[in-house]
Amino acid sequence: MKRWIVFVTLALTLVIVGVATAQPSHPSIGLGFHRVEAPLGVRWWFSGQKVAVDFGLGFGSDEVADEDLSHFAIDVGVPIMLKSWDRVHFMVRPGILYTSQEEFAPPPAGNTDNTTALSVIGELEAEVFLAENVSFSAAHGLAITNTDFAGGGSSTTMGTLGSNFTNIGFHVYLFGGH
Repeated sequence: MKRWIVFVTLALTLVIVGVATAQPSHPSIGLGFHRVEAPLGVRWWFSGQKVAVDFGLGFGSDEVADEDLSHFAIDVGVPIMLKSWDRVHFMVRPGILYTSQEEFAPPPAGNTDNTTALSVIGELEAEVFLAENVSFSAAHGLAITNTDFAGGGSSTTMGTLGSNFTNIGFHVYLFGGH
């Protein structure tokens, strides 16, 4: 228990020091995404561009055995600037990801049910600006996920996560002042 207290205290100290020294200089509202599961998104910076809110939405439909099975995802995060350089932001991003996938349920045949998952995520993210208002980002961290399976049953998992070249995020900052 003492390790957790030390860890939380150290993390809060880093956040406070980072917020006090961060000085980004781009518009406040960027279109893009953080997570590939929810690619329609926005990042909106507040508090002198030291704290932001991310929101992403993803949805789709797959035809399986002449039936359309839908799925959707919602990603919400709060990027908090820890350090900012000329073309790079380094931040901590707590967030949640909710996904729902319609699937065929166990017999009787023809019924559908949803498998849903709720992930609570803590990440360290690097956002690199390739141009003045265009950024790409990648993150790594820890996630705790509770999954409720179609037809019954559930599981809880905990593990690390990371973004690689094929699923990095991006933002194009178009709106708001510098």
